Amino acid sequence: MRPRSQADGNQLDLFRAHFDQILNADHPLIVLAQKFDWQRFDAAFVDCYCEDFGAPAKATRLLVGLHYLKHAFSESDESLLARWLENPYWQCFCGFTTMQHELPLHPTSLVKWRKRVGVERLQELLQETIALALREKQISPRELEQVNVDTTVQEKNITHPTDSKLYYRAIVKLGKAARQRGVPLRQSYVRVAKRATIKASRYAHAKQYRRMRRELRFLRTRLGRLIRDIRRKVPKPDPSLEELLNLCERLQRQQKHDKNKLYSLHEPEVVCISKGKAHKRYEFGQKISVATSNRGNWILSASLCQANPYDGHTLASTLALTESNTGVTVTDAYVDKGYRGHDYQGDATVHLAGASSRGVSRTKRKRRRRRSAVEPIIGHMKSDHRMDRCFLTGLLGDEINAILAAAGMNLRKLLRGFVLALVFWLSQAAKPAFDAHRSLKLATIAA
Repeated sequence: MRPRSQADGNQLDLFRAHFDQILNADHPLIVLAQKFDWQRFDAAFVDCYCEDFGAPAKATRLLVGLHYLKHAFSESDESLLARWLENPYWQCFCGFTTMQHELPLHPTSLVKWRKRVGVERLQELLQETIALALREKQISPRELEQVNVDTTVQEKNITHPTDSKLYYRAIVKLGKAARQRGVPLRQSYVRVAKRATIKASRYAHAKQYRRMRRELRFLRTRLGRLIRDIRRKVPKPDPSLEELLNLCERLQRQQKHDKNKLYSLHEPEVVCISKGKAHKRYEFGQKISVATSNRGNWILSASLCQANPYDGHTLASTLALTESNTGVTVTDAYVDKGYRGHDYQGDATVHLAGASSRGVSRTKRKRRRRRSAVEPIIGHMKSDHRMDRCFLTGLLGDEINAILAAAGMNLRKLLRGFVLALVFWLSQAAKPAFDAHRSLKLATIAA
């Protein structure tokens, strides 16, 4: 059922102190909440609910506000609600008028809402931050025409995938699945597999690779026995068991130099990506393409590049998404050398890093040097806004996490802009009194 209006609150709120009486009206979160177009989200998410069936859903402003705060201040679903219960400014930002002493929802409701809404509608959260920055003149439409584009890796929440770990996890999962279905196994191999996994890691650390390979063969053989035993005793497995068996068979067949290897049983879409970093040769996750404004470092789009494509082949889709989010046609795109040989055929001019500057104006050269500003922006998205490691499941979770991280970072920029505006206004208001005091002091000294 569709959400109720948040104005229909508890009748006890009539006897409580309202936020407008006890909170600072100049706090950046309260100022920002008053400037947001919350009706935009009600209109965008109205199709996610049925008309007259079931209990009323939670207010859209509450769920949207919680996701903004989650990624702006880098909180998990559980810690977000714990802090929300203690912070009246967060409650006011989410549309409440009095202090709440009970959680408004269970943390799992955030997971269900994200899946219900989907990626396309969640783009509205990022688009509203850009639209608000335009309305407040923190960014101009002309600045949105020049963008910096780069790709990064959003790692998945998995352990470092070694063969011994994967074989052992597959044996444990198959044994658990068989017990749940009442399938009597000839042997579960859990105890001997654990010992072989420990030995393999010790031999690898000691660089005794022949002994390590012997333990890996032992684990692979036991995994194959377990798969065949279950196949014999369960000729028609249910879908979940069939999926697990297929993954284990794929793991048991793969070799060292194969492509499209399996790196996780619970996240089979994870790919191995090498970005040439000295401190981290390989990263396991998904590639994310990020576009920022060339001047103000506003994030204009963040999208998933599934299956680790070449950077140059992602440029067209990234610029199209950027134009969709901003409503402004991109005229110049500044990229690094990883985009050489791109297949972009649009109207925007693509500027490769390191290209010749002969005949280029001084302004263009300055904008080309600004291309590298996208690198620290990606670093802040990872360290401060939960894009360093994705805890959401599947490819859908990867893309949702990237979009919300971009929206959270733009929200923090908006908050800083309002703080600076307040400081400037206070300084301008105090300037006449300061000038009068200074004039009086100078007159006194002259007398």
